[in-house]
Amino acid sequence: MSGGARVGCVVPVFRPGADLPAGVASVLQQVDDVVLVLDEADPAPATELLLDHCVAEGARLVRHDDNLGIGAALNSGLRALDGQTDFVLTLDQDSRLEDGYVAELVAAHRFADHHGVRVGMVAPAVVESIGRMSARQEDAVLVGGEPIQSGLLVPRAVLEDVGDFDDTLFIDGVDTDFYLRALDAGYTCVVAPATRIGHRLGDAHAGPVRRGPALVVAADFRYFYQWRNLVRLLRRHARRHPGWAAHAVWKAVRHLGIVTVLVPGRGPRLSAAAAGLRAGVAGREGRAEA
Repeated sequence: MSGGARVGCVVPVFRPGADLPAGVASVLQQVDDVVLVLDEADPAPATELLLDHCVAEGARLVRHDDNLGIGAALNSGLRALDGQTDFVLTLDQDSRLEDGYVAELVAAHRFADHHGVRVGMVAPAVVESIGRMSARQEDAVLVGGEPIQSGLLVPRAVLEDVGDFDDTLFIDGVDTDFYLRALDAGYTCVVAPATRIGHRLGDAHAGPVRRGPALVVAADFRYFYQWRNLVRLLRRHARRHPGWAAHAVWKAVRHLGIVTVLVPGRGPRLSAAAAGLRAGVAGREGRAEA
């Protein structure tokens, strides 16, 4: 479906919204195989109806008996694809692709490969709710910085070389860890020009500047994982990637400071972040205790 390349897509699913079928439909038209991985036990009847709709349209479904996290869901989807594709597209359940999105990413990979770049992954140029991804021109190839997991195209050979996603992180930082391990293996992130993906990171709140950009605030529990996993990733990667480490700490501190000052509900967010920081220092991993 993408110029002769076979592309499979993995979509982790956890308590999805009503827009799941639309998002799955947008990718079914562009790839050869779509695997949904339901990462929860005892899903609600509404969830089952959404999944039935997606399966009827052509997606396949893999079920977890418990909530194991996004890393485990991605790995289950990769196993379900069973090496039958040249590329794997990883996609969040709330993301939606524009027409021709996958073909553009495959074309960007081929262009970079032709120019001698060892491509580890291809990312979109613009992500809704984040903006334009950082990139620089190198010998006609658009080379990117750290991407997000949703909308990322990864060659199957790279997955086999770099290894599985780290399921002990559970959520938040899974994409960062894979990206840094790919860099260590000598791969580069390439950006596909003029591509855009719809994606939601959290709830939008009005910013301090009238008509300025909104502040995106994650659910309270996500701050636990963000700060716990930041500590774990720093321990794992900071020595080899000091520039990434400094930026990651600055970004986390800056975001938490801004939403603490400007967005209501700061108490639970700060408590979750502090608990995550303690858990990271203590070396805890996997799903947090309730």
